Amino acid sequence: MRMILPLVIGATLLAAGCATRESASMAQAAADAARMQAEQAQARADMAFQASQTANQRADQANSTAQQAQQTASNAQSTAQGAVMTAQQVKDDALAAEQRAIEERQAAEREAAERAQPRRTRLARGERG
Repeated sequence: MRMILPLVIGATLLAAGCATRESASMAQAAADAARMQAEQAQARADMAFQASQTANQRADQANSTAQQAQQTASNAQSTAQGAVMTAQQVKDDALAAEQRAIEERQAAEREAAERAQPRRTRLARGERG
């Protein structure tokens, strides 16, 4: 808009015949200044767009890294749960083995006690023991 206004004013003054060479030069200078400002604004917009593209790429990379970290954490959690279950099974097996050992020891002690007791035998009539 800034670029068009000086041209319109300059064209109007020239068409009306009341414009001087100096006023036309001033209008041209204003138009040139407006064009330069527009080009600078375009360059800043291009740089901002490029910066936003770079930021988007970095955000995508960060998102990918976060997803990988989440997957790794999930895998670690699954592994830990498996280890807990295995440890619980080992504990249960050890307790069962201990219980069997206690029962076997008690059975062996009973058998030994039974063997240690003298046997009472009945003698037939007339036999002496």
